[in-house]
Amino acid sequence: MTLAETPGPGVVEVVVTDLEMTEPAQLRPGREPDVVPLLLRAERPSPELSRFFYRAVGGDWYWTDRIGWTYDDWTAWVSAPGRELWTCWVDGSPAGYFELDPQDDGLELAYFGLLPAFAGLGLGGWLLTRAIERAWAIDGVRRVWVHTCTLDGPHALANYRARGFVPVATHVELRDTSAPPPGPWRGAR
Repeated sequence: MTLAETPGPGVVEVVVTDLEMTEPAQLRPGREPDVVPLLLRAERPSPELSRFFYRAVGGDWYWTDRIGWTYDDWTAWVSAPGRELWTCWVDGSPAGYFELDPQDDGLELAYFGLLPAFAGLGLGGWLLTRAIERAWAIDGVRRVWVHTCTLDGPHALANYRARGFVPVATHVELRDTSAPPPGPWRGAR
């Protein structure tokens, strides 16, 4: 289906890009940020924390695949063996996060991003560097991959490529953007 054949106004073509690294030497570290970040692993599975970061970071970028999840869905996600949630804090405030999801053929950087107030401080490259370093530190990882799309933040693809991820595939999906992105909580925008 092409955009001309879309079912209605607000439906747009979204380019999804799959990127990967196949060896740790591909990593090109980001610069040190303009602020002093603290990186913490959530050692205890917390569906509330995972949901908070997912909505706070992705709410402005049409991250909607988990919007309908129940508490049990979130609990199952964070409790799965090998999954990791890492959070970034600046001056005592949550600034960003990443989730790592081990798969049979490698490790997926499932979610990654910053809260809006922390964009433009150099945290994106720094945090992505930490995510990639952690991914490669896990025993048995032979490939690390991530997906992004044209609805993500304007610097997402460039950041992934700057850190050494290589695009391996693209495809086009139709997405309904007639409503504004959901924001971090109902009524936030």
